[in-house]
Amino acid sequence: MRTQTVLLLAGLLAGSLPSIVHAQDSQAQLWDASISGDTVAIAKALDAGAKIDELDTRTNRNGRRALNWAAYNDRGPAVRLLIARGASLNLTNITGFTPVHHAAEAGAVDALKILIAAGADLTIPNAQGNLPIDTARAQNHVEAIQILEAAGKKP
Repeated sequence: MRTQTVLLLAGLLAGSLPSIVHAQDSQAQLWDASISGDTVAIAKALDAGAKIDELDTRTNRNGRRALNWAAYNDRGPAVRLLIARGASLNLTNITGFTPVHHAAEAGAVDALKILIAAGADLTIPNAQGNLPIDTARAQNHVEAIQILEAAGKKP
């Protein structure tokens, strides 16, 4: 009886293992595609079950979501696609960085413009109390500062 139970459990696990591995692969694919700006791979990963707002801590202990990665790397088309597919504009990572913080940190001008146009909140402070404009100022990204200042003055 014990041998049959072990064989049954092994068979069940073996049957579910490919779907578990596939889900993990699609999640990594989503993050990697967001970093590189590969919109075809982003769509494919999402269609395969990747979670759009999952936090990636593989290479950065503070984590970045797909939209944060695309914003940080100034991948405009990827930012647009992720927003269109439902990525949350204002979720934070472990240190309170939103996608706008990451774009500001990198001086990612195209990503900033897209995020602002989509309605991202520019008033969310990170864990240190810094707004995205403070992050841009700390990195001396002049054009990003100008964009954030102009966006902040709009009614």
